[in-house]
Amino acid sequence: MSRFDETFKDEVRAKNDIVEVISSYVKLERRGNRYVGLCPFHGEKTPSFHVIPDLQIYHCFGCKASGDVFKFLQEREHLTFYETLVQLARRARIPLPKEERTPEEEKAYQQRRGLHDALELATRFYHDQLFQEAGKPALDYLYGRGLTEETIRRFRLGWAPGYGRLLRTMRGRFGTEIPQQAGLILPRRTGEGFMDVFFDRVMFPITDLSARPIGFGGRILEGSGAKYKNTADTPLFTKRHVLFGLSQAKEAMRSRNQAILVEGYMDVIMPHQWGVRNVVAPLGTALTDEQCHLLRQQAEQVIVGFDTDVAGQMATLRGLEKLYEIGCDVRILQIPDGKDPDEFIRAHGIGAFEQCVANAVPLVEFKVRRALEASKGTGSKAKAVEAVARVLADLKSDVLREEYVHRVANELADNPLDVRELKLAIDRQMNRSLGAQAGHISSPERHNKVDLGAVRPGGGSQPTSHARFAPPTPQHQIPAAKPVTEEEGALLAERTLLSLLLHHPLLLRSVESSLGPAPFTEPVHQAILASLRELMTGPNAGSVVIARLLDRLADGEARVVVTEIGAKPPVSVDPEKEASDCIEKIKKHRDSRRLDDLHNQIKAAQASGQRVDAAILREYTDLLTKRKTART
Repeated sequence: MSRFDETFKDEVRAKNDIVEVISSYVKLERRGNRYVGLCPFHGEKTPSFHVIPDLQIYHCFGCKASGDVFKFLQEREHLTFYETLVQLARRARIPLPKEERTPEEEKAYQQRRGLHDALELATRFYHDQLFQEAGKPALDYLYGRGLTEETIRRFRLGWAPGYGRLLRTMRGRFGTEIPQQAGLILPRRTGEGFMDVFFDRVMFPITDLSARPIGFGGRILEGSGAKYKNTADTPLFTKRHVLFGLSQAKEAMRSRNQAILVEGYMDVIMPHQWGVRNVVAPLGTALTDEQCHLLRQQAEQVIVGFDTDVAGQMATLRGLEKLYEIGCDVRILQIPDGKDPDEFIRAHGIGAFEQCVANAVPLVEFKVRRALEASKGTGSKAKAVEAVARVLADLKSDVLREEYVHRVANELADNPLDVRELKLAIDRQMNRSLGAQAGHISSPERHNKVDLGAVRPGGGSQPTSHARFAPPTPQHQIPAAKPVTEEEGALLAERTLLSLLLHHPLLLRSVESSLGPAPFTEPVHQAILASLRELMTGPNAGSVVIARLLDRLADGEARVVVTEIGAKPPVSVDPEKEASDCIEKIKKHRDSRRLDDLHNQIKAAQASGQRVDAAILREYTDLLTKRKTART
């Protein structure tokens, strides 16, 4: 890896606030002196990803992903360090110094830059063609769909004329290798040479979170072929990882804590044109895990506006279940007459669409309605009970489950007397669905039973087999916590002392005077201390320690330890006193280990008939005396 001047790296880091950079990818909420959000590196329901602006680091307490602003961009965008440095320097408008690059770095950098440049050129080419004579049918089509010129230019829509026009435009600058890797051209099926991937299509640029084009969707206007066609997977573009419109929608999604998920390009663009800008679309109707996590990182509530006929398909429902499983409040947008959002807005206006959004139905209610409608044709209440029970058995909230049981029973009942029996029937069916290991316990008032047991004549109660609050049996009692061993206590003292040193580096002198240059037995702790020592004796010793320390640590485990320490706020009110306590624990453990070592040496000498060295006996006696004095 190329070496860069420390001062330059510090300048780039200082002028790229880590909260601002990460906020382009993750919705962050302030909590005290840090920001918290859902980790972008693994799926989670509860935020465990912490960004600490004072230290310019991030750390996930779930998957242990950690680092500084350089590391984040490297991991999130799959960049080399050089590419990361270039991107952040340009972001902060810092001139890049001339620096030698390895052949591998140079190749990776040039390839990625070439791909981005080629896609940007293609976007400009398609957009320009839209306003030429060749693009008039496409422009008329877009105007006919109700789009304004401002919207067309904001989304950089275009027209692919075909006939090798894009290929000829790019050949002089890029040759054929880069455009082919970018998914813009491909070898001819017959004969030699290449041809444009897209031709005679309205073009919709697909961008990353930074609004850079990474691929395209193309809509055919007439003739044979698929109605829509997307860029094939490339080094920059993987369809399952992308949501159309996310770069334009992310701010609105975060501010409203709501995302509206629709099917098509026009279903995204039309609401945006009228000011509803928290709208995105997957590139297909089957939601992927990656797209679900992208949505959850931006907003908690997801309003799904797929066509009614599509929403009934199992593949779509599985995608909605994925959103529900990762903690989204999933609701179904029900648009009258089965229209898609684009059509509905053009027919009834944006106000009517916003009212539909406000009236979106929770996923569980949608599934219950669907189950009831599907069973209506049979005319059987038993079928209806079975269908509804399968839906409610998966519901996590007992309160909501009871509410839906009550509502469904009232809807199915022919008279008030039937309600109780229908509730019992739904309960029994849910128990079958849940299985014996996780049975549903129905509402006690429904059965006129007391949960804690049946009342005995003497006034006490006899626990029943289904009592929720029965005392734990001996085999289920919580085992007592294991006592911490002296060795475990010493390792904890090492970690605490290391934390104190990272937050208060000036304690290093007193630590080394008490414990010597190698105070730690844990190799990772000692490696971190060695790098800290170098940092404190070098130039810029007074600058932020933790962020600069990460530059010096090649070991991944050591980096995780440092960021984990940094992410946990220091709670010590007297660092010197706490450091002194840690030093004493470490010394005590050292003495114990030395005592054991001397004891073994004495035993070995006695077993072999040799005389025990006087210095060993003296040290052994002194340590025994020291231990005895400490205990009294």
